Amino acid sequence: MKKNKNPLSIFITDNGVALFGGSLNDENKEALYGQDRLAVKVIENGYIKEPEMLLDHLRHMWKKYKIKPKFVRFVVQDQNILVREFEVKKSELKKKSIEEYFHEQINKKFHVPFKDTIISHQIRTETEDSYSVLLYIADENLLQDYYDVFEKLGVKYIVFDLAVSALMEISDTDHSLKDKNIMIVSFYDYQLSIQIIEKNQLVFGIIEEYEGKREDYFSQFEIYCERVANYYEYNMRKGNQKINKTLLFNLNDIFDSKDITKFMIPKLKDLKPSLFNVTNHESFFNSKPKGILVAYASNEILLNRDKFEKIVNFKLNRMNRLKYTGYYIFVLALAIFTSLSVIYLPYFESRQAITDQQYINESLLRTKDILERNINNENILELPSAYTNSYELIVDNQDLLPLNEIEDLEDALTGNLAITYYIISAQEKSMTITLMGDSTHECLDYVLLIYELYGLDETEEDTWMTSEPSTDIISDGLVEVTITYA
Repeated sequence: MKKNKNPLSIFITDNGVALFGGSLNDENKEALYGQDRLAVKVIENGYIKEPEMLLDHLRHMWKKYKIKPKFVRFVVQDQNILVREFEVKKSELKKKSIEEYFHEQINKKFHVPFKDTIISHQIRTETEDSYSVLLYIADENLLQDYYDVFEKLGVKYIVFDLAVSALMEISDTDHSLKDKNIMIVSFYDYQLSIQIIEKNQLVFGIIEEYEGKREDYFSQFEIYCERVANYYEYNMRKGNQKINKTLLFNLNDIFDSKDITKFMIPKLKDLKPSLFNVTNHESFFNSKPKGILVAYASNEILLNRDKFEKIVNFKLNRMNRLKYTGYYIFVLALAIFTSLSVIYLPYFESRQAITDQQYINESLLRTKDILERNINNENILELPSAYTNSYELIVDNQDLLPLNEIEDLEDALTGNLAITYYIISAQEKSMTITLMGDSTHECLDYVLLIYELYGLDETEEDTWMTSEPSTDIISDGLVEVTITYA
């Protein structure tokens, strides 16, 4: 697998991380796959509880499998997606989009257990007066948290996928199920996921947790499947539709597929059940951890469609949530040294010579040497006092330093971009940074991005850049940027 170009599908559950890239059918390219277990409580119910532990684990996997993907197709857990079906009158929409309309109806027309909700929709049917709409609903904060982790790994593009959509994709390669009503039952470590696919669209789903004995699990499986089938047939479709086929996916490393065939399938004869196996690759998947199948299913979509094609189109507003603590500490220390020059220099005739120095690689000893070389013999006895005075000036004038602006610039960095030098003038309210990246184009994209985010706008509280940054291309991948701030 090429290190930075081939897309990768990743499936993360409470218990582990599975990934798959490449193709099992391509003899010229070796497929990449793997599954690692996560420590307990790193993720709970799909929510990241220990982001640094997850980040470290993924970094280890990147190193282990020798990958550094720029594109990731991230498979969201079944339990983190709500599916709702609604009829919407066109007269109610007026000039609103469907998603705008449903955002207004949250906790009115329907209720969700999330503080911040993100919605993707599909129009099932349309009449002269109304739409039949499927809503895919998720917690925006949950998706933002995963996005944060992947961005810190250098991933630039993330497309969200659904496990059930990926599994349906590989189970219907001949399109024989396209116009049928399918029940998909997935066995995870401690969960049972049951979803209804109607004419290739997800219309209903539930997740049940169970940690009892295996025999009791088999009984509960039968009860839940029959309840869902009856609910679909008689409540959702008023007796006009029924389940035509049931597909079982064994994603539980504890269950043997023979047990499912022997003890579970016979309980669902009326629902026409069958255990899914990947055609031509049964022996491969039988010997691998079960979660790899989901990542493989998602990756197969990439081989047949444009990689940016979305199953669910969750549009996240990225609010520069990434906080690089190490960078922040470094920039704060740099700002203190910079303020030493900017505030203290008026007391010395050699102010300009020191201001022109670039401070990012200068240590305290280097700064001291520069000051000593520029102080004449007559005032050399004043040097200790000058240092004391400069420290007091630094403490008293912290508000003059653009610390928040510097942090914003660091937050906007992506991939391999890095800021390697700073020159800051608090008096002129300007800063010059040296930007290093893989290419000049990447650096210029960054300059455009920060101006879009922070170009002064009276309607936005967080904007501070008073004019468009100026750039000076030093060499390929190295650009000097001058910024003025309010």
